[in-house]
Amino acid sequence: MQKHSEVFVRGRLTAGGSASNGLIIALGVLVSFSVAAQVPQGGELLTRMASSVRELDYQGSFVYQHAGRIDTLRVYHAGGAREQERLISLNGPRSEVIRNGTNVTCIQADNSAIVYASTSGRGLLPLVPAAATAGIDDHYVIRMDGEDRVAGYAADVVEVLPRDAFRYGYRLWLEKGTRLLLRSIVTDHDNKSVEQFMFVSLEIGKTPADTDLVPRERELLTTTAAPADEINLRGPPAWKVLNAPAGFTLRSARQSTKAVSGAQHLVYSDGLASVSVYVEPMQPGIDLPVALASRGTLNIYSFSNNSWRFTVLGDVPAATVTAIAESLEPDTTVASPPLPSR
Repeated sequence: MQKHSEVFVRGRLTAGGSASNGLIIALGVLVSFSVAAQVPQGGELLTRMASSVRELDYQGSFVYQHAGRIDTLRVYHAGGAREQERLISLNGPRSEVIRNGTNVTCIQADNSAIVYASTSGRGLLPLVPAAATAGIDDHYVIRMDGEDRVAGYAADVVEVLPRDAFRYGYRLWLEKGTRLLLRSIVTDHDNKSVEQFMFVSLEIGKTPADTDLVPRERELLTTTAAPADEINLRGPPAWKVLNAPAGFTLRSARQSTKAVSGAQHLVYSDGLASVSVYVEPMQPGIDLPVALASRGTLNIYSFSNNSWRFTVLGDVPAATVTAIAESLEPDTTVASPPLPSR
């Protein structure tokens, strides 16, 4: 068994007592090793999956189990340099989300619309792991776990198992040819399901019509999203996490164009999971209690200190946002905001 990049293929061999059976077993072992060698390494497999989700044309319906409810939705996706997609709720109050490049429009049942610019690069399909980066095998075991069928497509099942309790695991169904994600289950450290989605009908390669990518009320798309109001910091951030869980390192540091000094947005990631840290000023004299809230895979830890409000959130276990929040301190080597008094 490999220590890192653990990609396994489960084989089925039947032992027998004859010499011919022994030869068959030996050949079977050789074939199984050959097949295993042809399986992409874990990070490469997840990267190809993420590329397929972004670049392919497809449309279909899926069920999404999250936060104690089950939703049925339909998605239209046009890949390319400027992605376009539309997500429509099929049960409960009608709502839509339309993404055109970085412009995202959320339309509620009363036809009210919220338009914003997204810089995350994430699409509308839920529970899609981020493209893996170097070092992911230090924190996850990635292995093949058989074959299945989803929405009429043959799929390989891939397990992404966390090596500790600071990150979720995934069970992924990838279409054999394109590696498009057909089903995803997010699991906790005890391998219990937290959230999941699954396509029930799907057409891969079918380009959506232009009318499929706009809302029913076309005038709701006449508003253009305001430019994203965050910019990259020119120097080191004013805040730092002293004891982040293993593998979570600072990947980006941004601040609002209108923010006061010290108000920042930091992103920590292990290459698969990400945690955002928001630091915002508060009115003096206000003290908010420590709060930990969960909704499906999302956990949020918030507290205030010395006229600053801190919010740590991400699709990670509660232990992760807690560990990051409780080791968050100002960087005294930077022109810093007032020291928090814990």
